[in-house]
Amino acid sequence: MQRFRFRLESVLAWRRLHLELEETKLQRLFEELRRVDLAGQRLDAEKAQEERAVLYAASVEARELAALESYRQHVRREKERLRKERADCQARVAAQRGLVLKAERDVRLLEKLREKRLGEWQAAADKEQEALASELFLAQWHRQ
Repeated sequence: MQRFRFRLESVLAWRRLHLELEETKLQRLFEELRRVDLAGQRLDAEKAQEERAVLYAASVEARELAALESYRQHVRREKERLRKERADCQARVAAQRGLVLKAERDVRLLEKLREKRLGEWQAAADKEQEALASELFLAQWHRQ
């Protein structure tokens, strides 16, 4: 009996590699999303720190209040930019998840086909072994 050989093994290997690449892209998008979230948190912390500095100051001049208001406007614009960036990133994550799912399905399909072919090969090998054992038994029985 010949060794088991799956003719689509190279295709399966390529599909597995493709899946790994798609998963890597998804990981990068998650990292980008995390980076955007951290930037928003950092911005909130800086804004709170600036507001506390003005609030707890012994005396506050008009130009400091104007600077604080200007900074608040900057923070609002930056938060809006980060919100849009986050929404864009989430859309890319959703699209990439779809690609990962498709790649996983492609790999599973070939793996199931490989398992089916292996099962068929094993059944044929078992049948061949059984036939050989029967022939040997009959040959020994016939000699006696």
